[in-house]
Amino acid sequence: MIPKINNFAKWGFVCGRISVLEATFLPKEFFLNLINQERIDDIIVILQDTYLKDYISPGAMWLSEEFGNIFDRCFNDIAFSLRSDCPSPLPVDLFLIQNDYLNLASAIKDKTDFVFPPCLFSYDMLSAIAQKDYADLPKTFKESYAWQTGEILGINPALLDIIVDGAYLRHLLLISDETKSELIKKYIRLRITSYIIIAMGRGMDKGIPMKHYQQYLSPIPGYDHLIDELAVTPNIENWRGIIGGEIGDIFFECAEYEEVDHISIFEFRVNNFLSNMAHIGAYQTAGPERVFAFLLGLLNEMQNLKLVVMGRINNIDRDFLKARIRDCYV
Repeated sequence: MIPKINNFAKWGFVCGRISVLEATFLPKEFFLNLINQERIDDIIVILQDTYLKDYISPGAMWLSEEFGNIFDRCFNDIAFSLRSDCPSPLPVDLFLIQNDYLNLASAIKDKTDFVFPPCLFSYDMLSAIAQKDYADLPKTFKESYAWQTGEILGINPALLDIIVDGAYLRHLLLISDETKSELIKKYIRLRITSYIIIAMGRGMDKGIPMKHYQQYLSPIPGYDHLIDELAVTPNIENWRGIIGGEIGDIFFECAEYEEVDHISIFEFRVNNFLSNMAHIGAYQTAGPERVFAFLLGLLNEMQNLKLVVMGRINNIDRDFLKARIRDCYV
């Protein structure tokens, strides 16, 4: 049970901005209408009537990947704008930090073409890491067993991604604890549980030995036992008893589907469950939970736009797209 959310006057200005921005949220009917459009040009015209109008030029030739970048950039721009108005940047950083770690993964692989604008990890820091100057690597990365043993050097890129995932999840825990918000902390803890399940489930599908997750995803305070238990349970149908709680129930329900990709179904269902749980923050007059709930709603909206627009460009089945639309903020 989540305790009562208190209001904090110092968050009034940014939450006032959010009250205005909330009016731009799109209902599910909007996405269904997009799916029913026959031509990409017609989709562009409809998007011109949204807050994306400054990002999309009518008449241009568009590729699927370009739309993905546009939606990411729009989310980042709004999040960065709100961050500068927040008394504490922590609720925003919980969303932006994932892109920082994607940049970090590129830097460790000696790449300097960082896709996302830096937030907590500066461009100078990332560039130095790409040149093998590891002095400023975040503490969360250096806490990995692979770093402490020196195994990180020359490691398989696929395993490096697991190490970065572990550092990212440790950072999420760190930030959420600093928010002092019970709602945010509960959301992040359940999100980390589902993240581990999804990562390990997809790793199993790819044939990655589960022992690698024990080696490279850990340590994550409070989750190492979950990782160990999943890793030694090769029958994914038995994971529900290990996971437990509400996330375990969702996992069990998804395993009952006849579709082959149960992990994708689980990701979709658990995202809706967590988003609806966190939506209580939208009813706070002023406070970090209001910012968090708004950004979560905005992120889901951008994911819906990616799904629908990129799906239509790539001729994905319309019924499939309709079934995968995430729950909307409004």
